[in-house]
Amino acid sequence: MRNLTHTTRSFIVYNLVLTSVLMLVSCGNRPQEKFDLVIYNAILHDTKGDSIHEALDMEHVWIGINDGLIMKVGSYNTANTMPGSIRSIDLNGEHLYPGFIDAHGHLFAYAEMLSTVNLVGATTMEECLVRIRKYITAHPGQLWIQGHGWDQNDWPTKQYPKASDLSEFKDVNIYLSRIDGHAAWINSRVLTEFGITNDIVINGGEIMDGVLIDNACSLVTLPKSTNQFWRSALLRAQDSLIKYGLTAMTDAGLDKEQIFLLDSLQTEGKLHLTINAMITNTEENLSFFEKYGAIEKPLLRVKSVKAYLDGALGSWGALLRTPYHDLPQHYGLPLLTYDELNTLRDRCLRNQWQLCVHAIGDSAHHLLLKSFNELDTAIDLRFRVEHAQIMTPEDSAYYTHPNITASVQPTHATSDMYWAEERLGPHRIHHAYSYKRLLNAAGILALGTDFPFEHIDPLATFYAATTRKDNDNWPTNGFIPTQAISPKEALTGMTYGASYAAFGEHQYGSIRIGQRANLTILNSNLLDPKEDQRSTTKVIGTVVNGHYFSTL
Repeated sequence: MRNLTHTTRSFIVYNLVLTSVLMLVSCGNRPQEKFDLVIYNAILHDTKGDSIHEALDMEHVWIGINDGLIMKVGSYNTANTMPGSIRSIDLNGEHLYPGFIDAHGHLFAYAEMLSTVNLVGATTMEECLVRIRKYITAHPGQLWIQGHGWDQNDWPTKQYPKASDLSEFKDVNIYLSRIDGHAAWINSRVLTEFGITNDIVINGGEIMDGVLIDNACSLVTLPKSTNQFWRSALLRAQDSLIKYGLTAMTDAGLDKEQIFLLDSLQTEGKLHLTINAMITNTEENLSFFEKYGAIEKPLLRVKSVKAYLDGALGSWGALLRTPYHDLPQHYGLPLLTYDELNTLRDRCLRNQWQLCVHAIGDSAHHLLLKSFNELDTAIDLRFRVEHAQIMTPEDSAYYTHPNITASVQPTHATSDMYWAEERLGPHRIHHAYSYKRLLNAAGILALGTDFPFEHIDPLATFYAATTRKDNDNWPTNGFIPTQAISPKEALTGMTYGASYAAFGEHQYGSIRIGQRANLTILNSNLLDPKEDQRSTTKVIGTVVNGHYFSTL
């Protein structure tokens, strides 16, 4: 297990200062300061032993907030007189956690999904067609019909759809991205307009009768939405994130224009979320940020690069060491060569950028770990493996390297468990979704969802990580139950671990004096392993940079 020396000294300083502060605010009369916001009568839960956890964990507390920062924390009882504040909120004994963070999501894709055809959960192709018909009826005159979320693994046939299956939609262009974002289902009108045939050979992609896989998706140029559309859509998406208790996120791949839009919304005070944005790996993007430098603002960090080493397991794109169990002779799709990966790694090092690489298959995963293992251990780099989905047991030793950080999505395990063994076979399946093994080696995990390709709900992340079961509590003992992590480990991954992976642990991710007032309020104690509260746990409210939002 790694020694997190990069942050230890500062945590000790925080702890010494905080102990003195708590002695002052927990005893005697309350100070007479006036706060922007005071929340009180809440049961505190924090996972970091070097923060206020030791002093006030599981106690009723009050928190004073000014300018979006936590300024005071103290014990609360009904005899207390609360300090002055512009606004005060009685939480009535509800449970208070560090603000939940999604370590890997796609905000623009989610915002767009809220405004397009939602195919998530469709259990047959016909159900997809019904949803498309309803959308077209509700949006007459729209030339391009875009949608997201189909998954042939949920259909009885488990076969890819074809362009001909969309033949009834002759007068519109249809572009429907698969649940994992690594394939698109298009109609014949789009095939004709862009001259796409099965004969076209494209590096890192495939074309299969109207389904474009990975790099083949670039053959279609989608119409650009207006700036006003994106501004409205992003604010709707923010409302949804806050409703689910999210206060911060890492966006796993944005172009520079998208980053500028986020920056402008935050500057205007409209976008309150803390965002760590990865730069999409294109020459145009990288050259721009090489010339003009990274962005490091209170709510926006742009100092990471996102690349793809392989595709997704569901679309047979994850790069495996041996062929797919259900598709012999097929190993998956390499999206970067090893030399290209190392060239990008070295470019990131020169520019002091954090490199974050999508690696799902055990072959891609091994190549990435081999490359990252050459990183200097004396420099704080925190290069990230995104997904880390399939890994041979011997490769877990690489995660003891202090600059290799795992960013994983527990709901991928519970979404894929119905068909993953078909792809991998009965032996290799036990090398997949090995979150406990990763945690034991690395000492820390960053947990996210990969929304909108999985449901955005962080509580789904928590329960998938701790129970390895779906919403119907299947399977009875959990999917590969030895790889479940504890409630405390899961909560840490959704808070401190996610902020650490974004170089944000001193600003958010814990409940500390001077940190951002990012808090999530629930009606239950997630850390009580005796209680099965999955169906009853709800988000009561969310505090985002000092702004309180009721979610009821």
